[in-house]
Amino acid sequence: MRLIVTTTDSIEGCRIVEYIDVLRSSVVVGNDIALGDLFGGNRNYNNRLNDIYEKAMQGLRLKASIAGADAVVGLHTDFEEIFGKGKTRMVVSMVGTAVKLDCQPKCLPEDKKNASVSMDTLHRQYLLVSMRKKLDNSDYSLNEDDWGNILKYSLTDLAPLLYNRYLVVSTQTISNIPLSERKLLQDNFIPFIQSMDFDEAVDVVYSDLETAPECSSVIIRDCNLFAPSKIVGMLEAEHKHIIISLLKSDKPIYTAEDLAGMERIVEFLDNLPDTGYYIEGRGGVFSKTGTLLVCERGHKSAVELGGHCTELLEGSGAVCNLNVKGITEAEVAAIASFKEKVEVLRAILNRGL
Repeated sequence: MRLIVTTTDSIEGCRIVEYIDVLRSSVVVGNDIALGDLFGGNRNYNNRLNDIYEKAMQGLRLKASIAGADAVVGLHTDFEEIFGKGKTRMVVSMVGTAVKLDCQPKCLPEDKKNASVSMDTLHRQYLLVSMRKKLDNSDYSLNEDDWGNILKYSLTDLAPLLYNRYLVVSTQTISNIPLSERKLLQDNFIPFIQSMDFDEAVDVVYSDLETAPECSSVIIRDCNLFAPSKIVGMLEAEHKHIIISLLKSDKPIYTAEDLAGMERIVEFLDNLPDTGYYIEGRGGVFSKTGTLLVCERGHKSAVELGGHCTELLEGSGAVCNLNVKGITEAEVAAIASFKEKVEVLRAILNRGL
């Protein structure tokens, strides 16, 4: 059955029997092209636009095929120009719903003799299949040619597997992954994530924030993948340090929905439960110390209310620095800064309304 892509929500003569998933396909072009040129009638630029459109369409068809779909309905295409640091990038994005169909043979004839597949589509599919097999083998080492193909053909379907490897490299001082592959991962993974559609990249990175929290936080900050809705879904006290580590991250565009999520994050942080407690010095050894903070690590130190533990951590020589909520001075400062950001965003959005 030939895979159909249409802007309509239905296909004449066919019945949708299953909605599989919403699929996205994006193609990013460098700073040598601009929207004004593309739509200004210049034949070369128009040809370039057609090429970009076809690549995005091929990517969407490929994802639908891998998902086992018979068609993609409700196709929507966006052309966007992104400015930053003196550079311009053109992004063509396609979004549609992959579905399975129940059709009469006359509606979707299987004419294998007239079927055709482009060289790029065939090569990309071959690479995708072969690279999955390689990545499933933990002993295989990615080389420069592998990364060249991953980036050239935008093999974003491999992102979860690559992310897993990246986290392993970041957390293991001694690893069976060769030094050459570790360097290639460190050099190429961030640009690879930056080339992905925002929602796709968010789904990948937020899928595992606990294996290497510091590493994941850096990726989210460097790639501007702040996602309030994802963070809201993990608002539990046990995740407080991970959540606070993400507060300094950003995203390209903020909406009213984002603001609502950020307000929920602030409310959560304002109501963190105490993990330590205070005791008052009452004569004896405590007579000169006043208030004592007993932090969640069991340290006792003389501090003012709201202060931070001054005891040293065993073996490291670093100061404990936790307050009664179990967070450090740096984390308190990050929360305060985030609250200011929320206030500014609220004012801007309300003014827009």
